[in-house]
Formats: sequence, structure tokens, C-alpha cells
Amino acid sequence: MLLKLKGKLALITILGVLVFGCEREPVVAKVNGEAITRKDLKTLLEHAGIKEGAQQTAEAHKGLRQELLNQLINEKLALQAARKAKIKVEKTEVMKAYDSIIAGAAMKEEDFLKKLKERGMSKEKFIRSVENDLTIRRYMDSFGKEITVSDDELKAYYDGNLPAFTMNEQLRLSIIRVDNPEEAGKIKRELDKGAKFEDMAQKYPAGHTGPGGTETGWVTLDTFPRDIAKEIGKIKAGSFAGPIKGKEGYYLIKVIEKREKKVNPFGEVKENIRHMLIQQKLGERFQNWLQNERKQAKIEVMGNR
Repeated sequence: MLLKLKGKLALITILGVLVFGCEREPVVAKVNGEAITRKDLKTLLEHAGIKEGAQQTAEAHKGLRQELLNQLINEKLALQAARKAKIKVEKTEVMKAYDSIIAGAAMKEEDFLKKLKERGMSKEKFIRSVENDLTIRRYMDSFGKEITVSDDELKAYYDGNLPAFTMNEQLRLSIIRVDNPEEAGKIKRELDKGAKFEDMAQKYPAGHTGPGGTETGWVTLDTFPRDIAKEIGKIKAGSFAGPIKGKEGYYLIKVIEKREKKVNPFGEVKENIRHMLIQQKLGERFQNWLQNERKQAKIEVMGNR
């Protein structure tokens, strides 16, 4: 949720913790009269792996502390503006986003909350940070009104970034792995006599993760070490080669199917490019607003923090 004044706008929900109305907590800055506490800054420092009071922390990490404080100031300015614009986020939206974050973390809620607690953050604070994040995003959306991207801009971006729209050759493979060349040679002789490659791959698996347990699914050659990739590249679809010596043994590899290298046509990616460029312009507009807002706001940074 943090808002950086320079560079790409960063909205990092897990770091965005603001504590309002905490009069007992020392204040490190005020933004238009609203406090940013030492606890707010401490939470971010701890997430960055810096413990308050650690030897040489103040001097060695002075730059990072200042950057994090600037992010909190930027966030405070955005929240104040959103409040002035009467932007509200419903509780149901907040909890839906909260559930989505936990699902994305691929862990149980209790484990997620345990990790938050280790960073000095309670469930209530985290939910508040999610609400702040959604509020700021909604306020940012107001900067997107009347943003347009011409077809010429879209085509220019496409032409200038063709590698990003290029899909490398993809292959579906079945791989047999054994520890020594003698066993690999024996398997090859069986295959040459008509044994099914898939049956042998089932018997001598190479750690497949694709469907059926005997193939890789779609992969690219850069998945493999260069010497093995070179040999795979020579195999025609429907054929196998080997034994091929690798670091972990000897391999026999069958190319089940190939998808040739392909450049996605402009028409297929046009709308994706449009969305990306609109978001880019939106971020630039917001950053310009933020810089101007900082000039006009009353920002007080306390000397001892």
C-alpha cells in the first residue's frame, strides 16, 4: 500500500499500516496535523529486517528509514484526499480482499496471522491496511478519467517490445532417467525393439510433474541445462533420443509434441497493451499529483525519530 514519490507506484498492502489517534506513541511526523507514529515506522523497519535499538541501525539504515517515512507520508496524503473526496469502501469489499490475500498466500488463516504477529501486526491492523489500500486505489481511479491511448501508441509499443509478445518453442516431453550408462543402453535396446516409451518412463521416471505422470506438460528448452537442451532441440516430434549424459544420470527423451515459436499478432494483444498503458499513465498522473500535494501540505518531520 506504500506510495513511493519516485519510480513506479508501489501499493504493498502488507506493509501499509497506519495507526490513528495513538497519543501515547511518540510521533515521528505530522501531515496536515495528523500524526505518523514511531510504531508505524517501526513496523515497516521490522518488515525490512531492521530491529529498533540494534547496533548501528540508525546510521547504517538512515536512508531506508527516510524512504519508509516518505512512503507513510505519501500514504497519509492520499488517505486525507480520499476522505475529502468522500470515498468509502464497504466492509464486505475489505473482507473479500482480505480473504483473497490469505488464499494467495496459500496458507491457513491462523498461520497467516501468526506471521503477521511476528512482524508486530495484529489482524485488526492488517484489515485496516487492506481498507486503506482499497481506498487509495479507488481514489487513484479518479485520476484515470479521460485517459485515452491512441492506436498509434498501441502499435508503437507493440513494435518496440516484440520479444514480450513472442512465445518460444514449446515441447511436451517424456523422460526416462537412470543412474548408469549400462542400464540406459539396455532400455534403449528395448525401445528399439518396440517397447512403449511411456511404459518405460513409468518404470524409470525422471520426476515428471505433467499430466499422467509420464510427461512434462508444455515446457521450453531453457528449462533444461544447455547441453541437454541442445540435444532435445534436435529431436523430431514423435521420436526419442539418448542416452544423454546429465549431472544426475543418463536420460532418454521423447518429444511427444512441438509448438513452434510464435509472435502473438497485434490484434490479439492490443487490448492488453491498452490496459497496461492506461495504468502507466494513471500512475504518472497520480505521481504528479502527489509531488504537488507534498509542496502544498503542511508536513512536519520530528528531529528525533
